[in-house]
Amino acid sequence: MSKLSFSVLLLVLFSFSALAQRGSIKGLIIDSVSKAPIEHATIAVVNSKDTSLVSYTLSQKDGSFKLTSLPIDISNRVVISIMQYGTFRKTLKLQSNVITDLGQISLNPRSLKEIVIKGERTAVAVKKDTIEFTAEAFKTRPNAVVEDLLRLLPGVQVNADGSIMFNGKSVNRLLIDGKRFFGNDTKVATKNLDADMLDKIQIYDDREDDPDHRLSDREVGKVINLKMKSKIKRSTLGKVYGGVGTRDRHEIGGILSNFRDTLQVSLIGLSNNLNSTGFSNDELYTMGGFGRSQGGQVNDGTFGGQNWGGGIQSVISGGVNINNDYGTKLRMNLTYFYTGTNTLYNAKNEVLQTTDQTVIDNKGEGTANYDSRKQALTAAIDWKPDTNMRILYTPNFSFQTNPSSYIYTGNSANLQGSINFSNSSQTSNSSGNNFNHNFMFYRKLGHKGTSITVNHSLTLSHDSPYNYSLQDIRSFVSSVPSQLLDRHEDDGSVNNTFGLTVGFYHPITKKIIVELNTNTRYLVIAGRANVFEKNPGSGQYSLFNDTLSKNLVRHWFVQNIKPIFTYKFTDDINIKAAIDLEIQNVTNFFNIDTVRNINKKYQLLFPSFELNIKGFSARYSQSYDLPTIDDLLPTTRVYNAFYRVTGNPNLQANKVSEMHVNYYHYYNDKQVGFNFYGNLYLADNVRITKTTIDSVGVNSSTTLNEGSSVRSDFGFGFSKQFKQRQKWQINFNTNFNGDIRRSDFILNTDKGTQTNYNFSASPTVNFNYSSLLSFNTNYQFGIQSTQYKGVNYAAVNLLTHTVGTDLSLSWPAHFIFDAKYSYNYRPQVGQGFQQSSNIVDLATTFMFLKKDRGQFKLSVYDLFDQNVSIYRYASNNSLITSEQQILRRYFMLTFQYKLSSYK
Repeated sequence: MSKLSFSVLLLVLFSFSALAQRGSIKGLIIDSVSKAPIEHATIAVVNSKDTSLVSYTLSQKDGSFKLTSLPIDISNRVVISIMQYGTFRKTLKLQSNVITDLGQISLNPRSLKEIVIKGERTAVAVKKDTIEFTAEAFKTRPNAVVEDLLRLLPGVQVNADGSIMFNGKSVNRLLIDGKRFFGNDTKVATKNLDADMLDKIQIYDDREDDPDHRLSDREVGKVINLKMKSKIKRSTLGKVYGGVGTRDRHEIGGILSNFRDTLQVSLIGLSNNLNSTGFSNDELYTMGGFGRSQGGQVNDGTFGGQNWGGGIQSVISGGVNINNDYGTKLRMNLTYFYTGTNTLYNAKNEVLQTTDQTVIDNKGEGTANYDSRKQALTAAIDWKPDTNMRILYTPNFSFQTNPSSYIYTGNSANLQGSINFSNSSQTSNSSGNNFNHNFMFYRKLGHKGTSITVNHSLTLSHDSPYNYSLQDIRSFVSSVPSQLLDRHEDDGSVNNTFGLTVGFYHPITKKIIVELNTNTRYLVIAGRANVFEKNPGSGQYSLFNDTLSKNLVRHWFVQNIKPIFTYKFTDDINIKAAIDLEIQNVTNFFNIDTVRNINKKYQLLFPSFELNIKGFSARYSQSYDLPTIDDLLPTTRVYNAFYRVTGNPNLQANKVSEMHVNYYHYYNDKQVGFNFYGNLYLADNVRITKTTIDSVGVNSSTTLNEGSSVRSDFGFGFSKQFKQRQKWQINFNTNFNGDIRRSDFILNTDKGTQTNYNFSASPTVNFNYSSLLSFNTNYQFGIQSTQYKGVNYAAVNLLTHTVGTDLSLSWPAHFIFDAKYSYNYRPQVGQGFQQSSNIVDLATTFMFLKKDRGQFKLSVYDLFDQNVSIYRYASNNSLITSEQQILRRYFMLTFQYKLSSYK
């Protein structure tokens, strides 16, 4: 074992050993008058010296509570509070491994005229369904952002990608003083707003679209509302930064927010060539060297990089967010974004295809240049004229253009020798417009709990791409001629949807609830392609290619009537049963004189069932899966001499059965969370691709209803947070996830079943010491296995190992030292591809000027210049490996300045 690993192990053992020397408290809370137990009272333990929060919990139904793992080396103050009652306070010194029994605690009901003396800061309070933390009760490092503060809150987990969990549940939205901030992306605020702006952090259930509480507690996510300090409500705050680096790397950007009571205006913008493609992935507070490789080193199957494409990306982006309240009943939000990106790709790939006749080896290399320019405008108008009615209207517009070009060179060979060599190039452009809106009307009716909800949705999407392509294929086999394909393609696609949903909710009794949901959808899906070959005589693209051209239109009308019956045994146990009558009318227009249009009508009954037992739920439902209109087109499309596809107008829809189980529980007093999930999808008469590949690689395919499929995914997670002690804070998380996919296939004369197994495990340990030192380490192990049945194909197993560590030290004063290291290893990567990489990032930050407003940062990304993006998988007796260019080593110097002006 290395010295570093041994030191880390000792640190972990020492920390857990220290945590073992703890005290505990318990007690029973009752009403002083009625002597009835009080549920959901807040029991907070704070440090008597500075009132910083040590731990908290809530009382149970019987009024009891218990808190463990409390520090014994400080003076603790117990504060018990709940609305409409007086507050109980007691200072005590705990003993090691001793449970201090506070006995029966009587709280006095508070009269309406009672005067409450303010002045003591409450670190945590529970108000109905809202948990409220006081920001000043948690110590953060200088220049900390909201994300740093959230990491310190009990029950809060901030993941590596910036997503947030609270008590094991996802945080769906983050608000600023109850207002939207750049849409629903939580990371824009958490990574860019300073922690010292906050007064309170409120966390509550996300019931915006569920006012009648139809969803179970397990299904409901969380909302974080950041309440600003009073002086912030009339201020202008922000930060700007700029950096230059080696290899012509650069970045510039900033955020500026103006707060005027009911009006908020925020501007944000950036420009860089560091693969920082948007505000969600951009950490303004750690500029120049971190988070620039498009995410983690292993993500979605990649070996380095966030997506399969890799590449080096430059971005210019900016936006404005405006919130305004018109009295207490009307709120409006407006967000505009512009994002322009340019991505350069260099990639190579290899596909090994084994058939009953030979082994075909396809290799290629290519370069590409993709541009994207997108403008998006979104708004929200929220009107609540009274407590019984709400109207919400959310329109969205987007406009996008995507010019691109690429050059590709490839060659194929079999066991006898070379098959072909090809040179390809393409230039293209596409422009698209999209509009969608949602109108929601909610109204409570006369009967208690009865309500009606009306939702209208509309989507109008249009895309118009065109491209020029040149493909020079030189064949080395006599059965296939060489080809020079010079084409112009003018395409177009339409995806329009109209939807109207009406829901009626009526509790017949306290235990029986009836719902009636009706849903009408009308969809128009169209795809057009006009393909012309170049005329060698005239030099014009005038030769119409009728096999690749198309003009397809689908009109799809769907109606649903779904009554739902709910029986509540208790508040925590209920069952739901429903029957969904679905009527579909689908017409496919091929617009070809020799091809008959296809019209299908379906009348379907889908039963569904749901069982909820506190944190556990089980669901069963059914749906129908239709073939695409492209698969139905009864023509053969010849793309080149080596590849062709034939449609099948006889394809049928297939029914899919779904089963889901979930369990979630968070032990608030122990800060331990546990969850597991399992999903199963079953389908018969499934559409599968029949592929024929001859000995020289000519590929012909069509689709048939001759298969079945099974898809399942499952996983569990465990988390333990040691945040009771103010100096050391330790979090442990581990997750195990898996999925199994089984599907039939036909390859030449072989008909078999392919099963893909994917499993991953990822334990993580996080340390934080007084906001001076943070140390995080994680290990991720993944295995992908592809196995075959009914055919004599060899199984393929792929392993992935990733070890990561990051450290941040805020010492001495005005200095911050950051370091990240990750080791990635994929032993099965083939010859000619990089199997492993060591990625080291280092940075030193110096803060100066009043209140550390200024900041210089010197950083290096990928010190050893080893970053790589590799993807590898198996399918239908083929093995595919690809490697893409990705951002590699550079040094950078960055300057940041914080702006603040208070009125």
